[in-house]
Amino acid sequence: MRGSTLFPLGGPVPEEDVVDREDFLNSLTTRLLEGQNIILAGPRRIGKTSLVLEVLRRLKRAGCYTLFVDLFRISTKRELAEAIINACLENTMGTKGALEKALHYIKGTSGPAGLNLKLGSFGVDIRFPGKAQDADALLDRAFDLPERLAEKHKRQVVVAFDEFQEAPRVGGEDIFKKMRSYFQMHRNVSYLFLGSKEDLMKAIFSGSKQAFYRFALALPIPPIPKGSWVEYIAKKFHSAGVKADEGSIEEIVRLTGGHPQDTMLVCSETYHFLLEASEKTLTLEAVRIGYERAFGMLAPLYDRMLDEIGVNSRSLKVLKKLAKGEKIYNTKEAHPNEVRRALGVLVSKGIIQKGGRGKYEFSEPMFKEYVLREFLFPHHV
Repeated sequence: MRGSTLFPLGGPVPEEDVVDREDFLNSLTTRLLEGQNIILAGPRRIGKTSLVLEVLRRLKRAGCYTLFVDLFRISTKRELAEAIINACLENTMGTKGALEKALHYIKGTSGPAGLNLKLGSFGVDIRFPGKAQDADALLDRAFDLPERLAEKHKRQVVVAFDEFQEAPRVGGEDIFKKMRSYFQMHRNVSYLFLGSKEDLMKAIFSGSKQAFYRFALALPIPPIPKGSWVEYIAKKFHSAGVKADEGSIEEIVRLTGGHPQDTMLVCSETYHFLLEASEKTLTLEAVRIGYERAFGMLAPLYDRMLDEIGVNSRSLKVLKKLAKGEKIYNTKEAHPNEVRRALGVLVSKGIIQKGGRGKYEFSEPMFKEYVLREFLFPHHV
């Protein structure tokens, strides 16, 4: 069995590899079924998309229609409109890209007045703008489509927008006003908003002058319990014929802090090492080697993160203090406002997150280790 199959890497994981957050998944599923609109914000690579795709699978089994729209992969209003329409059609036609050929035909043949098209079993007529028109009219129709889909088929619809803070890049500064004008009228649609930039997501939904002010409830994403990680990792190694004692597995979780993608990567590299060494027993030494191999793979990413912070910035100085466990406020070195601004930059980039009582912690423990090695023990890097 390949390591990449044993421990999925590089994107959303299959249903069987969603490591237990059962209470959270049940709560999120129930809230959406009840019609609540939900916000999930947190740094990239912590498993938000995997969680949401699992929730959408559960909602579909409960009889809902579900739409998933990734704004990070969309560049224009027309692309956004087509993505929403396509997602609607996938529910009724059971195939991906059902609209692609139709839209290709429309773009090539429709005149200035546009073209009416009946969307298969959807049973709703949509008037597509002609080539001379901009995409705004099509986007209006797309935003209204989930509610029409729900009414037509008498089913609840749940729409998930990934990287929601990217919407202005796609549709301009007024896109949130347009969205809100439609979404607030929908009685049979629940909305789930995901975002990797927590400060922007907070501004979108918490600013009293913002279009989406108090439109959705923000839910904190809980960490994966240590016991759940140990159980999952043991099961995966066992399925590959590898004996794994609890102590060695616990060391993996300790080193990665249970960060979803980093834990999967260390497990995968450890497994590859065992394959190469023709070993069938997980040991602490194998874990150490797998960790260092994974660490080396992540180093280029961590280098870019440090470059984005700036080699001479106050944020980098604060980051080093956090890594070393030192006090970050020192009036002899910097004014408290400077430190607060530096912390804000680090939070906005998803590098650190605020804990209790004004404390901050690294979102990714392996990056903390990288910072320590880079600035305290550079010969280790």
